Amino acid sequence: MENFGSNTDFRLKSVKITPNGGSSPYEMGNLVNSFNYVESVTAPFLSATMEVVDSAGLLTGLPIQGGESVEISVSTNASEEAYTYKMVIWTIGNRFVRQQQQAYTIGLVSTEALLNEVVRVTKPLSGNPESIVIDLIKNSLKADKEIFSEPSKFETKMIPNRKRPFDIISTLCVKSVSPQTNYSSTNSGNSNKSEQQVKGSGGFFFWETKRGYNFFAVDSLCADENSKLKSKKLNSQSWGPYVERIGNQDDGADERFVIYESIFSSEINLLQSLRKGKYSSLMVFFNHSTGQYEEYVYKIKDSYDNMAHLGGQEGITLIPSNQIELSDYPTRIMSIFLDHETWYNEAKPASPDPNDGGTDPTKFADWQKFYAAQSIARYELLKNQNCSIVIPGNPEICAGDKVDIRLVNKLPKVMAKDEPFDTESSGVYLINEVTHTYDTTVGTNGRFTTTLRLMRDSYGLKDRPSNHGTK
Repeated sequence: MENFGSNTDFRLKSVKITPNGGSSPYEMGNLVNSFNYVESVTAPFLSATMEVVDSAGLLTGLPIQGGESVEISVSTNASEEAYTYKMVIWTIGNRFVRQQQQAYTIGLVSTEALLNEVVRVTKPLSGNPESIVIDLIKNSLKADKEIFSEPSKFETKMIPNRKRPFDIISTLCVKSVSPQTNYSSTNSGNSNKSEQQVKGSGGFFFWETKRGYNFFAVDSLCADENSKLKSKKLNSQSWGPYVERIGNQDDGADERFVIYESIFSSEINLLQSLRKGKYSSLMVFFNHSTGQYEEYVYKIKDSYDNMAHLGGQEGITLIPSNQIELSDYPTRIMSIFLDHETWYNEAKPASPDPNDGGTDPTKFADWQKFYAAQSIARYELLKNQNCSIVIPGNPEICAGDKVDIRLVNKLPKVMAKDEPFDTESSGVYLINEVTHTYDTTVGTNGRFTTTLRLMRDSYGLKDRPSNHGTK
């Protein structure tokens, strides 16, 4: 293990680029100024950038044409073993020339990101979304990386129409439903209107980290360690607490768990939330096989208690205005065509809804009636608080992990003496995106920092009362 004096020290051991055609690797580590590695729960592949100052004519000498393999090896305080990143070149930009040197940025991605652009899926796909995702990764993209996933509640069948694998998976994410979700449908007295009782929630994420590919429900990512909503297959970790320090005060805190900087990019945006139907949506369905028309109102407050939440907020924040409860009124209208019959040849109704008289429905039923509004609302709920923090470099942290942060109470000292932390903004967050930045131009041993872009669906610390949201 390297003997570094600071938690932000690192050593760029090697950067090897292998030209197309199988030539010997070329060592270019002495040309790299910085390396930025990125993971995100909304991205199906890894990405990175390298800032290069080239005095060796590498760009035209090799030459670099795109698709070349790059292997970066880095030593840090986090492990005795060096970390290795293997990616391929997809772009070169920001190039300028000065005297005998030229500087440019090399863009890197996972190999599968390039393969995805040339693969078109033509065979019909059927089964649980989990099995379809695994099949696309292993057989269509020929990836040998580990896959962590959980099944969706429903089966599906589809004709891909020559779509790319990642595009198909993106479609499946919205249609997939937490396996712990239960539904019931009741008629409200009007034959065209019904109400829905939901336990659990819809919506999955598909993303890649250094650990492998991941396909999990939003509830699995937000659930506590012992919650039944968390999948046992989820390979994620919890980090922290990371503590904010004021100025250059030396309070004896562990330097590995200090927050250098924190920025809240979004906390409240009522207009956007209302327009996207975060609180309530009017769902209009038409079954073109039977001619049946139906509509109902979905309200997220009816299913909030059955979702997994990161913060201590006890209920969805309501919006009173001029004696009117805005959260009770649909602010988005969604119209959807239902199709239960395409994959069903029996004489009985294929619909799984008891109100339709079905007793033996098709396993490939169209469940949009039960998950469409809820999946969209669940994704939107995660935007309640968006925060970015910069911490000492930790290459083990991945997108999809959770982190506990403790931010200093900004109230005057007299008012904050009994509570040193901001109880509304502190707490557990989901890591939406992580960027590991290795900068060789700072100091003797460079500077390694990690930027976490965080999100969560509810405010406050779980072990303390929150002022947000009352039931």
